[in-house]
Amino acid sequence: MSLVAAGSAAAGSYLDENAEQVYAGVYQQLHIQLPEKVAHDPQVWMALDQLKREPCDQKSIGDLALLLERLGYRRQAAEAPYNFVKRCGQPVLALHKSIDLLLKLSDYGMALEVADEFMRRAPTNYNAHYLRGVAFEGNGDYQRALVDYADAVELFNDKKNISNRVFLRMANCYAKLGRYCEAASPIMTWVALDPTRRDTSQTQKIIADYERQGNCAASREFQKERYAVRGSRQILAKGEVNGVRATFIIDTGASYVSLKRAFAERAKVSMASASEITLTTANGRAKGKLTHADVVTLGRLRAADVPVVVQDVDDKSYGAHVDGLLGMSFLSRFELRMSGGFIEIRTRQRK
Repeated sequence: MSLVAAGSAAAGSYLDENAEQVYAGVYQQLHIQLPEKVAHDPQVWMALDQLKREPCDQKSIGDLALLLERLGYRRQAAEAPYNFVKRCGQPVLALHKSIDLLLKLSDYGMALEVADEFMRRAPTNYNAHYLRGVAFEGNGDYQRALVDYADAVELFNDKKNISNRVFLRMANCYAKLGRYCEAASPIMTWVALDPTRRDTSQTQKIIADYERQGNCAASREFQKERYAVRGSRQILAKGEVNGVRATFIIDTGASYVSLKRAFAERAKVSMASASEITLTTANGRAKGKLTHADVVTLGRLRAADVPVVVQDVDDKSYGAHVDGLLGMSFLSRFELRMSGGFIEIRTRQRK
């Protein structure tokens, strides 16, 4: 009751005041301008008054942004917390909401500016990468969007619980670049994280549509390869990349096929459009260059246009005489079964 009384008392004292004059300093700090009718909303007025007295009051800026959004002034609701964070340093997560609002306004340029600030302040925040990817995609910069989406996936703690939105957006970016076989790969990876629930006729149709558009070469008839799993030891397998023989470690926890740079050069893996991404490995986070291999084979299993990551690593990373990791960008194109001490990799059956 005391709060209501205070608000009512304030209402009688401010209605004749000019908000632009009273809160000129607040407007300047937040780089916004409000219509008088909006500023004279009792709750908006109180939030502005609090920010006038305490320019770095985090609760007040949150309240103001929420009020402005509710009143339909989404741009001001986005720009106010952005400029507040630049001035006061916190709360960094307010930038998430700011970007969301700018994306709804289709202002991808401004959203990218705020996302860059979010990235600078929280470089390991997966949402920062994802939102910047959306802004890049909105601007038509699909290659850089792919990098941010890839980083967002790698920085997410439990990939099984990540939203399908990021994988669908990755697929769309590959498709926009005319790389339809690679477009199928993120969808396959998402399905492979929980095949029981996600391997449906709907997801298979999305994958099949991309493969049809790309005329993707793959194992047409049913094939399978089988490898013994001996305790915690690594599973080694012989394969090829672009026709060059390779020794792989089969790694279902790795998002991508990862190759040593020396081997990638021998296999003539193109680095022309490669972009640096962050990988989450058993030894922590590492960097690599995201590109693709024309063909990857494992025994009788074959896949075309496979996303791969090229890394500058030594023998300590993969082991002596090992050329790379065979991760999910290849394995997700097939069905994996574990039983009786063996892992079986087989042609995926269409529903």
